[in-house]
Order: sequence, then C-alpha cells, then structure tokens
Amino acid sequence: MQHEAIRRQVIEACLAAQKMGLIRGTSGNISVRLPNGGGVAITPSSIPYETLTPEMIPLLSEQGEMLDGAAAPSSETPMHLAILRARGDVNAVVHTHSKFATVLAVLKQPIPAVTVPMILYAPVPVVPFELPGSKELGDAVVHGLGQRGSAVIMESHGLVAAGASLEKAMSCAEYVEEGAEIAYWALLASGEVRGIDKVQAHKLLDMINKGRAV
Repeated sequence: MQHEAIRRQVIEACLAAQKMGLIRGTSGNISVRLPNGGGVAITPSSIPYETLTPEMIPLLSEQGEMLDGAAAPSSETPMHLAILRARGDVNAVVHTHSKFATVLAVLKQPIPAVTVPMILYAPVPVVPFELPGSKELGDAVVHGLGQRGSAVIMESHGLVAAGASLEKAMSCAEYVEEGAEIAYWALLASGEVRGIDKVQAHKLLDMINKGRAV
C-alpha cells in the first residue's frame, strides 16, 4: 500500500481530535503532504473516523487528481490543496468545528495572544464566510493565513490550523481552541478581549526562538 504510515497518521489524528472535542462526527478534516512532491493524503468524505482503514484514505495530487484510495476525498479538499500549494512551509492542515473557535467566528472576533502558548499563533484573524468546499473559501483562507500565519477562523464555520508537520498543526488547533475559550469568557465578563502586551509578546517570541520553554 502506498504511504501506509502517513495514512495511519491521518486516522490517528482524526481520532485524537475527536477525543479532544475538536471534531464531532465527521465534521472536520485533516490533510498531510506526501514526501517528494508525491501529493496529499486527506480524510475521506462522510465516513466515521472510527471505521477508517488506511486504504480508505485518499491520496491526491496537489491539483486534486485522485491517485489512490477506496473512498472519495473530503468536500473541503479544495481548501486544503489551496493552502498546501500556496505555502511550501506547510505540510499538514487541520480543519475543525471546535466549539469556542466557532463561537468567535460567528461573532467575527479575532483571537489575540490571550495566553502564553497563543504567542505562536496569534493574532488569529477571521476570514469572511464563503460556501464550504468552494474555491472562494480556499482563497479566503490562504489570504487570511498570509505568508507566515498558522491559523484562521472562518466566519460561521470553524478553525483552520496549519503546520510544518501534522503534530504541529494538531498542536496549533488545540491551543487556538483553548485560546478561543479564554477569549470568549473574557469577552463575556468584560466586553473586550485584551492580549498580551506587544512588547512582552516580542520578548516571549524571542525566548521561544532561542529554544527556551515558556
């Protein structure tokens, strides 16, 4: 079987996202770039994750041509492929409908660096609503991520997290959801969300870039 290990990683990530409450049912999707320009592995459409087997995970070219797999690819494939084509530094994309990120997306509320872990991902912008699965949604997310961004929330839709590896994309999705929850409660309590002071944020980033844990 082609790229069995990567296909298994996609399944394991889906199950982990379910366990963390980031994904319910089959409402999210995950993709991983294959090595040596070999294309992309992505979750299939509308199949319960606990029933997935590696051969069900579709393998596609970066232009969306089916290369292998016993199931149809996710309906959000155009968005995943748009991100991977636009960002050579991104090797995995995680899309969730996690509760608090989606609440803030409905409110059109960007997420600032409300916690220390969010320093790596914030500010998380809101991109305008576009139909799921459309080219327009992919374009909006690519624009929102820009050249260095790791996450966006999509208006009335959910979260997209990107990373250099599947592990990093999953970590981004987890921490952004945590940040979204804290931002929501802060917004509810005070009517505003204040992030970490910019000067302090730069100091924290410098510490991280020097290899210090924060």
